[in-house]
Amino acid sequence: MSAGVRNPRFGRLRRHPVLSMIAVLAVLTGAVLGGIRAYPVLFPPALSCGAGMTAAGSPSACVGVNLDSTAFTKGEPARMRALEEAVRKSNEAVRGPSTSVVMMLNFSPVADVDSLTYDSLYPNIEGAVTAVWRANNTAAYGSTPGVKLYLANMGSQYGSWREAVNRVKKHAASEHVSAVFGLGQSTEQTRQAAAAISAELHIPVIGSTVTGNSMNLDPADPAGKRPIPDMFRVSPTNSDSVIAANQYVTGLRPAVSSVAVVADSVAGDDYTATLAAEAKTRFQAPGRTVTVLPYTSPRSLPSGAGRQDYLIQQFNLMHANLCQAAPSVVYFAGRGRDLGAFIQNWVQGAPCGIPQLRILVGDDASEAIRDAEVLAGVASGRVTVAYTALASPDEWGTECPGSDAKRNYDQFWSAFTGRPDPCTKLPLVGQGNVAPLSFDPADLASGQAMLTHDAAVAAISAARHDEAGLKNPGLETGILHQFYCAQMLPGASGWLSFGADGNPVGKPAPIVQLNPDGTTSTVTLTWPNSAPNLSLPQRGGTGAPGC
Repeated sequence: MSAGVRNPRFGRLRRHPVLSMIAVLAVLTGAVLGGIRAYPVLFPPALSCGAGMTAAGSPSACVGVNLDSTAFTKGEPARMRALEEAVRKSNEAVRGPSTSVVMMLNFSPVADVDSLTYDSLYPNIEGAVTAVWRANNTAAYGSTPGVKLYLANMGSQYGSWREAVNRVKKHAASEHVSAVFGLGQSTEQTRQAAAAISAELHIPVIGSTVTGNSMNLDPADPAGKRPIPDMFRVSPTNSDSVIAANQYVTGLRPAVSSVAVVADSVAGDDYTATLAAEAKTRFQAPGRTVTVLPYTSPRSLPSGAGRQDYLIQQFNLMHANLCQAAPSVVYFAGRGRDLGAFIQNWVQGAPCGIPQLRILVGDDASEAIRDAEVLAGVASGRVTVAYTALASPDEWGTECPGSDAKRNYDQFWSAFTGRPDPCTKLPLVGQGNVAPLSFDPADLASGQAMLTHDAAVAAISAARHDEAGLKNPGLETGILHQFYCAQMLPGASGWLSFGADGNPVGKPAPIVQLNPDGTTSTVTLTWPNSAPNLSLPQRGGTGAPGC
């Protein structure tokens, strides 16, 4: 159209200014509405976090202390949401004076990045819920004050531990927080968190599955010898775990003549470092050779890279050296999450005249009992897998009435499942008309629920033995130190007794066999640092460990 020719439509709009304004407004309204609809697609909204938490990490997750039981991540599994709802309802039922215990873990694991999974998280939460249910609704651990449970998230790879500690600190007084328990894996981040809780909040911090030898040593001490004053744990150390493994290996027939230690050399993981160091020395024996085969798991991965693929590459290169060593037993001193890659490579790699590989693993193998590659390897007959568990549901046997330790476990089992006591056949009756719990007995297979229950029990018992605890929870460290010798606490994983260093005394270490269907069975019960400890000491008896 030439410059001198006018568009008749424009002319009509100029002759009718009202129509012109309406047209312009319509165009602008459409653009705004379209932008509103398009914006959340182009720029997704930030994660909305509940009280006590803030968004952090990539992918984003809510870290801190979860005061109102909201989701930690978008798209959280339904089972996780159900457990968070159970925690909320339990807290709302508490009336009158109360104390709070905080379970601190990585509650937002990232698939193929973290060496733990949602499936391994669920039993931990269930164990803690069971401890609080028993405290509030039975006479097992006193009666007052009431107990509330909060979950505190340290984020993927425990990277937001500092924010989690800060948020617990901020709400400690208003929520009457008396202890922190859990912590999860033995990494440098969890040790930093434990030290910060002790130094800044001055309250007990109780590890449920923290086994690394140096996890209770203050990271700020240049000499690496000063203990964290308020730290305790309910599980045996890595030294005890390897002692138990060696006791088991020594009893095998025919006699074990060679052991290959597959050792993770990644920095910052106290669990793998101390497990490997102990294995290298404790498996030494006359007539037995020990070969160390190192690998390095990833501390971080680039976007799109998977932990499994990364490790298969290394285990593929290790294959020939493992074949040459031809060990009677392989001791896998790595994370349980990495066991699948090792077994998959062995089963699918080139055969080398070893019909079956006997694999023995540390306690973190509980993370692998549902791992598809591990179960497929066991089903193939090319490997057997046993591990030194921190606890096992059948460690006390099935005889009725059994030992006092078994009676303690049966009471826990009944509360956990909501079913009658397996020996007395009587239901566990709660106070009032409170509804029983109904967790699946299969969730006890890893032992995680037992240990988390016991850590929470120790925290709750300390709070209830200290009248001033509601005003000065720091006094409860002294109470925990009194739980030793004859003053033991009844736990699901054994009697709870703490030494001067906060480590457990007289705890068993079951050797557990993994079956092809994912079930587990206790092969034997070992006692790495004491004689069997099954009952409270009686008058005229020999006393309890530590006396």
